[in-house]
Amino acid sequence: CTYEMKKWAKQNNYNKPHFCVINMATCRTSSNCKGGIMKAMLNRIASALKINKDSALSTVEKEFKKKVMVLIIEEIDMIFKQQGGINETWFKTLVRWAEDNEMRFSMIGISNCVNDANATSVRELGHSPRELIFSAYKYEDILAILEQRLGKKIVDPKALQLISRRIAGLSGDARRALEITANAVGKCIGLLSEEKLDMIVEDESECLPLVKLPHMMRAIREGMPMRHGDVISGLPQAAKVVLCIAVSLSQVWGPTAKVSISQLKKYCVEATHHAIMDELGLGHIMNLVEMLVDSGLLLTPNNGRFNPQDLHAKLEIGVILDDVEIALEQSLLKERGFYRSLVDYVKRECPQHD
Repeated sequence: CTYEMKKWAKQNNYNKPHFCVINMATCRTSSNCKGGIMKAMLNRIASALKINKDSALSTVEKEFKKKVMVLIIEEIDMIFKQQGGINETWFKTLVRWAEDNEMRFSMIGISNCVNDANATSVRELGHSPRELIFSAYKYEDILAILEQRLGKKIVDPKALQLISRRIAGLSGDARRALEITANAVGKCIGLLSEEKLDMIVEDESECLPLVKLPHMMRAIREGMPMRHGDVISGLPQAAKVVLCIAVSLSQVWGPTAKVSISQLKKYCVEATHHAIMDELGLGHIMNLVEMLVDSGLLLTPNNGRFNPQDLHAKLEIGVILDDVEIALEQSLLKERGFYRSLVDYVKRECPQHD
């Protein structure tokens, strides 16, 4: 876009335009400094105009009568998230510049939010500017953005796929996906020992990935409160299988039912006729169980004593939440098919628990 504008200006004998791109998500960190966001943005604009970055507001305004400036503000809605009234006054100044025919100043705002209070403020204070609404990011788009920022080794690909699926299904807001992923990374760091934090990790290190599905699930629970049905729909297929089997076992075995990870895998493999669970090791099954526990779909009344990473630990499954059972019936089990066949298998083949 900037290349085409410069090319067009040159071909039509217009002054070469200056461009200034400011991302409010990062610029907000300057709001605690003297002058806040207004000063931080003014410095960036002055630098783009190739004048002293500490130039006063009046000096910058005079430059707009001689030079062409296109200001592009990414995450423009975030301009109102701090320093309310001060930033509102500054935004009005930007709008005034854009509407002044004597100033060669244009402004483009980009936002992932179109219906919240901050977006409404942009519209009202901007005097209903022209809007171009683009389709939300899809699953593949969000996943590609996360992989570009984080690579494919530090964070478990399945964790990135999970958050990409969730965000794509709700809003397509890549910023939200990045925020929750950052929270997951923070949770991982908080659980690492001093030794591991100081460790130099090679690309082929056995400890990779560091950030796993359970970390992402905890971050999702905090950042995206959802109904059980919504949580279930976002699970990977293998986790859905484990959940169906666990809930069914609790129904068959009663309120005192307990199951080990190895037993759970055995039932999952047999119920799916060795189709999708056979190749998963016990470690993977343990991670899936931990994911379901973290998401609130499986309860562990023996809190503090059940460790999903302990092969010999037994998960108490006799107290599955009623609303989880209802959510399953209204989603995966609504029609006869693959998931209903798992429930039927447990009721038919699993012996009564003592």
